[in-house]
Amino acid sequence: MAKWISHRGESYDAPENTLAAFRLSMERDSDGMECDVHLTADGRVVVCHDSHTARMGDRFIKVEDSTFEEVHKVNVSGAFDKKYPDERIPLLEETFQYLGKDREFYIELKGENPALIPAVADIVRNSGIPHEQIVFISFSGKLLKAIKKAMPEYRTLFLDNLFREHGRATTLEILQEIEEFNADGIDAACHPELDAELVNAVHQAGKIFAVWTVDNPFTAKKLLDYGVDAITSNQAALLKNW
Repeated sequence: MAKWISHRGESYDAPENTLAAFRLSMERDSDGMECDVHLTADGRVVVCHDSHTARMGDRFIKVEDSTFEEVHKVNVSGAFDKKYPDERIPLLEETFQYLGKDREFYIELKGENPALIPAVADIVRNSGIPHEQIVFISFSGKLLKAIKKAMPEYRTLFLDNLFREHGRATTLEILQEIEEFNADGIDAACHPELDAELVNAVHQAGKIFAVWTVDNPFTAKKLLDYGVDAITSNQAALLKNW
């Protein structure tokens, strides 16, 4: 049965990648949550999608050029400021309190900074969370290979938008990328041409097939019929109940 993963927490109803959004995902009992991580200038692992705070914050700073103290001063309540007036960019270790038992945590490694890998590995290993609950994802093949080398018992998925210059990536190209990056599978964009044949081919290779980001229930139902292993959604709990 497919897992329903809350994209940046339950981000349809709370500011993305905040403790409020992750808390909602646990309270609503989705099957897991997803986040994005960056490294600050003083080596702290923070949870935010963008490399800067322009889109979500009340001021502009570049995350990797700033200390955690500077990053934490930014209010990222955004459009949810009435209900969540004072949300801050959290540390990765702060989010673990809302994972709970048996739920999965998809951690996206952002950028290309190799120093992110040992920092994340140290935090995750010291968290006491069983490795079965953590899945590392990234668009960077370099970071995926590095985290797999550092933490071989943890699952890794290559993020792929499925677009190539010639159109949708072929099954062979996808399988070659999974192999090249020593990944356990793919976390694919919800491409219009994604079909059961591709999902089956990845499964036959013994690999995982997850999909992001799906908010339409009819699209989600189609993907379930294809047999995908996980669906990431901004409203994962709602789709799961539907």
